[in-house]
Amino acid sequence: MKLYTRISFILLLAILIRKISGYSRGAPPETCTDMTPRHTEKAQASYPPYQVLPAAGQGRVRLILGSPQGLAYMGFLILARDFENGELVGEFTNLPETARFVECTTGVKNAVTHANQTKKQNLEFDWIAPPNYEGTIIFNATFVQDYATYWVGVESPKVVVLKRSIDILTSSTFPTTLRTTTPPYYTPKRDETLSNQDDPFYEGCSETKNCFGLPSGCLQTKNCKAAVAVLVRGDRYLFEMQGRDGKYVAVGLSENNKMGDDSVVECTNEGGEVKLYTSWNTPDKHNERQRLQMGDVQLESSSIKDGLISCKFWRDKVTMIKDRKFDLINKPYYLLLATGSDLKANGVGFHDLLYDSTGEAKLLSDVGSFTAASNMLIHIHGSLMIVAWMGTTSIAILLARYYKQTWVHSRLCGKDHWFAWHTFLNSITCILTLIAIVVIFVELGTWSSETLHASLGLATTILCFIQPFIAAMRPEPGAPRRQLFNWTHWFIGNAAQICAIVALFFAVRLNKAKLPEWVDWILVAYVIFHVLTHVILTFLGYALDRDSAQRADSFPMKDMSPRGQMTSVDTRMEAPRAGLRKLILGLYIVAIIVFLAILITIVVLAPIEETWTSFKTTLSNY
Repeated sequence: MKLYTRISFILLLAILIRKISGYSRGAPPETCTDMTPRHTEKAQASYPPYQVLPAAGQGRVRLILGSPQGLAYMGFLILARDFENGELVGEFTNLPETARFVECTTGVKNAVTHANQTKKQNLEFDWIAPPNYEGTIIFNATFVQDYATYWVGVESPKVVVLKRSIDILTSSTFPTTLRTTTPPYYTPKRDETLSNQDDPFYEGCSETKNCFGLPSGCLQTKNCKAAVAVLVRGDRYLFEMQGRDGKYVAVGLSENNKMGDDSVVECTNEGGEVKLYTSWNTPDKHNERQRLQMGDVQLESSSIKDGLISCKFWRDKVTMIKDRKFDLINKPYYLLLATGSDLKANGVGFHDLLYDSTGEAKLLSDVGSFTAASNMLIHIHGSLMIVAWMGTTSIAILLARYYKQTWVHSRLCGKDHWFAWHTFLNSITCILTLIAIVVIFVELGTWSSETLHASLGLATTILCFIQPFIAAMRPEPGAPRRQLFNWTHWFIGNAAQICAIVALFFAVRLNKAKLPEWVDWILVAYVIFHVLTHVILTFLGYALDRDSAQRADSFPMKDMSPRGQMTSVDTRMEAPRAGLRKLILGLYIVAIIVFLAILITIVVLAPIEETWTSFKTTLSNY
């Protein structure tokens, strides 16, 4: 009796130990149906801290079972089911020592579970598709953190299999919470036609992968014209890129947010086929890229549909390019993103559609949000130039040409009103121009690759600072060289303003400026208004000369020739119809202020259209 009691006690103890520890050597085949451990505790209903990451290969899928937070797990069970009918599909292979096969179907290795109770992190093994299988599968997994804590039905992204050709339909993994449906765990079939809002590229951004898109704010609205995402899978990095309505989309790794000494990968549209290239940005040689031999990256998949170039490629954690080490694990990098409409014989053309960099360097394995680089200095540069050459210069020129005999009975700081204000406003122009040039060089650090805009800006600056020296050397009225001075001063001043206004038109096309094309019409309206004002005042001067017996200097070019030299009597007499000319000047100044306010608002809030959309969305939420 005692022996029987001891044997019963030992058997009971063994059963209890087995119950307490769970299945130390993995799940038995009978758990394939509901994937639920035979524990007394219920499965967790919270958001799972684990995920299943698939990576497509030739006829197989490499699976990584891990946690974004780095949590370990003691047990697991994983199998593959057809997306439509939930049937088990394929077999597993290349298991690590801490895992073993489970034959949910006799003779078929269609599931994997743990082989011991050691803590596990980022286990990797392969799944092989059946030889002639075509369809979509999804991997279902159960993760056991400890006996009392486990999650059932953690799903992978969908995987498309077309006779051993495999593609991952979405790049992110959203572990599901506890399902209310009965097993087996699979998702019913649905329409796979994707709109921008359903584009799988955007799934998981800032949660399971880093994303950066252009224009600013497009990731939230899921309508980026160019975008890149980086997903870490073991020791490799999967990059995804897409660009709309262009010939290429490219991403660069940079130690700063400027071009130069950067490793670039380009996906190009060549006759409807996507090609992958690597290149090197040469410092101090803008828009010059040296194509490199392939080997540092490997194309995973690509497509072109409705003008959208999409590609995925792998990059190793450490690469040596042009004697430079790119260590993605230990070194933070800026991402440079660009897209353009032109290809060259041995490279890509200028990034004329979009270009920008991330606002900070970060480790690509640190999942979070990427923001675009701050354009504050560019906004300051543009605003200062607008005020200088559309504002102060325009009014200064008007005063010098048409108002020399206005307010003649009073003086300002011992000078004629027109002269005092003309000098003051042009001084403001020079100061604002100098600040704007310093600001843009601080931002770029070198000569701009926008050659036309930069050249016109340089010409404007040179003429601007030549003008004060010429003015300081002006001869006295009546001197032999006075006429030469008048014409030279007039020509340089007008040439500087014309160069500046044309440069503003070219600025609308700059990627960095992020200005809508309709800003051209605002500039055109300003030019028309400016010219029309000059025409009205010029004809008013002719009419006053014809109707008045006085030798008033109402026509602006009168003192450009010897016959039109003003006498001392002329200069002290108020020109006729001064009230009308003052009214025109007042209206002109008001209109110029309106133009400046509109343009500066657009520049500072650029991209204005996205800002306005965001503002309306915010209001609608209230």
